[in-house]
Amino acid sequence: MKFKTFPVVLAAAALLVSCAPSETPARYASLKDAFADDFMIGAAISPFTISGRNPQAEELLLKHFNAVSPDNCLKAERVHPRPDVWDFRAADQYVGYAEEHGLWKLGHTLVWHNQTPDFYWYRENGQPKSRAELIETMREHIETVAGRYAGRIDAWDVVNEIIGEFGEYRDKGWVHAFEGDGYEVVRNAFIFADRYAPDAELYYNDFNVWRPAHVDGIVTMVKKLQAENIRIDGVGIQAHWGLNYPKTEYIEHAIDTLASLGVKVMITELDVDVLPITREGQVIGQSLTDPLYQHEEFKEYLDPYQDGMPEEVARQLDARYEELFGIFRRHSAQIDRVTLWGITDDSSWKNDYPVPNRTNYPLLFNRDFTAKPVVETLLR
Repeated sequence: MKFKTFPVVLAAAALLVSCAPSETPARYASLKDAFADDFMIGAAISPFTISGRNPQAEELLLKHFNAVSPDNCLKAERVHPRPDVWDFRAADQYVGYAEEHGLWKLGHTLVWHNQTPDFYWYRENGQPKSRAELIETMREHIETVAGRYAGRIDAWDVVNEIIGEFGEYRDKGWVHAFEGDGYEVVRNAFIFADRYAPDAELYYNDFNVWRPAHVDGIVTMVKKLQAENIRIDGVGIQAHWGLNYPKTEYIEHAIDTLASLGVKVMITELDVDVLPITREGQVIGQSLTDPLYQHEEFKEYLDPYQDGMPEEVARQLDARYEELFGIFRRHSAQIDRVTLWGITDDSSWKNDYPVPNRTNYPLLFNRDFTAKPVVETLLR
């Protein structure tokens, strides 16, 4: 990476300005204190985060956050990788750690088209399961997983990402197995979750919820559940956003519309992508993992900040986070929780999606565990 040179006097003056103490000292010691009157502050964590081998990340977790979400350990492929195997070691560690440290804990997720083994939808001979078999498979899964942590997990993402970009049900996974009857998937999932986790709150969680047609599809689904007196307590707005999207009016419309249903609204999976390709919206699919995009010419374009984020981009990222938390605070009466999808930049999935092996900077804390400047701003 090439840098321009400047006269010594100007460089020294810039250094003095950048190192000068803030005129307004921080009022709060942590993010959870700064937003204590507004909403919970959460972070997604992995087994490594709480293994004892990553003490600096753990220190940040316990200092700044009062809620946790698991990144993968409660997904179907992890707890039930084969028909005759259940594995709760990582999930038990997650729940036990949160209990030990007094953290609010989310269960994520019970019903999803992704990271779910095919045997959930197909018989051993490869033939599709009947609807009765599918319902029983779902019931058994929710009983085994949610029932195991009944009274211990505070809330569940019962269904994840089942509504499409235009308000339709995505024809994947459970919906495809139910021959396109997405509402029947949702209906059964929430009925079983209420049965086996009666003390937990039950949520729907999805991305690109800021798109108006997407919001409309979720509203239709929630209203149908409510009309049948099937419990749904909240909707999570996944905030995998960028430096210049989505527009404020779209975010506020989504928050207002969902809150008007009488359910809690959460900002979940928050990160801000600074790299090319995803700047205008989350890319769906895995085509960018093709080896073609690993060639040098693509690498230089798609992974431009391998040696560090340019100062201009860093300022844009700080401004964007300040803007977003301003929106959240204005809507704090409607928002129950804001969860970052990770703690430090190196733990973010955005380093590998939609292009693998990139260097991204989407979170509030750097790879060396230092806070980005916006954190001090949020603490004032």
